[in-house]
Amino acid sequence: MVGGNHTSTVEAASNGHVQKNSTHTVANGDTLYGIATQYNLTVSQLKQLNHLTGDMIYPGQTLVISETPPPSTTATYTVNRGDTLYSIANSYNMSVDQLKQLNNLTSNTIQVGQTLQVIGTAPESSQIQAQTYTVQPGDSLYSIAQRANTTVDQIMKNNQLTSSIISVGQTIQLGNAKSTPPQNVASATYTVKAGDTLYGIARTYNMSVTELKNINNLTSNTLSIGQVINVTGNAKAESNVQNREQVLKDLVSDSYNFIGIPYLWGGTTTAGFDCSGFVSFMHARHGIDIPRNTSAGYYTMGTSVSKANLQPGDLVFFAVNNTGQISHVGFYAGNNEFISATSSKGIAVVSMDNSYWSKYYVGAKRVY
Repeated sequence: MVGGNHTSTVEAASNGHVQKNSTHTVANGDTLYGIATQYNLTVSQLKQLNHLTGDMIYPGQTLVISETPPPSTTATYTVNRGDTLYSIANSYNMSVDQLKQLNNLTSNTIQVGQTLQVIGTAPESSQIQAQTYTVQPGDSLYSIAQRANTTVDQIMKNNQLTSSIISVGQTIQLGNAKSTPPQNVASATYTVKAGDTLYGIARTYNMSVTELKNINNLTSNTLSIGQVINVTGNAKAESNVQNREQVLKDLVSDSYNFIGIPYLWGGTTTAGFDCSGFVSFMHARHGIDIPRNTSAGYYTMGTSVSKANLQPGDLVFFAVNNTGQISHVGFYAGNNEFISATSSKGIAVVSMDNSYWSKYYVGAKRVY
């Protein structure tokens, strides 16, 4: 990346924050992601500071880096069920990378009860007490439901929603908290069926994936049909199948909004994606709490799906570089097509029968 010009009455402080009236002049090769990373900002923060609605910038353009000095207070946060690094970082106006660096984390895995260092002032309350809620940047129906002590299905029912897609500024009716006694009490064990995933089972029994793995001494996310696993809590009375399918349909439909965004190795934002970064971004955007992984790592998750039984939202895998070594992942989009971040075209939709990709196809997994 070619560095731009940075003008400020005060240089960036040693804690990484930039002081008042700091600006950056865009140079050739600059991207919003690169500039944001340089100044310890997120792309969303940088766009908000400059009232940008798109990702296009041009050489010579002056960008505001910080209008006011950010708070430098350090606080702690205790991880709750349903939390992800992405959701916690958003709550404290941090990037995931900042949160990981501050806590010396080498992966995106966190555990309920874990204490994390955060920067800035904590929200007044992470729990939503009101009967209505206005959607904020980074929210999903899943994260709102967790904080309001209700379920995604209940929120969709209260608001007559047919899709899990929500918009910033939208008012959501809450109510009917999940403190209502469930109708069905779960058994102490559960037998894995075709299409099951750890995430789906955990969600059914109001558990986290980490809790489910811990009580079964599991070291991976792989399940086998017929496997008997221990569960705790109460099974939800409502079926999760219809909601799961709708979430994935919404995810695939939404993914088309990002067609053409360039490929960026390691990228996880709209400034650029790599294949696994795009999968992680879309999962988080639609409230699917699956840790960021590599394409090969995602292949170890979930249950295998035959090509004939692919459903929208299933992950499809390819071994491009070496035979049998997973190096690419995308979402099955339906109609015998998949969408992924490609090095040649960025986010693109391609036929499963494409002469290039079809020869490298390895298989598919259902991870949600």
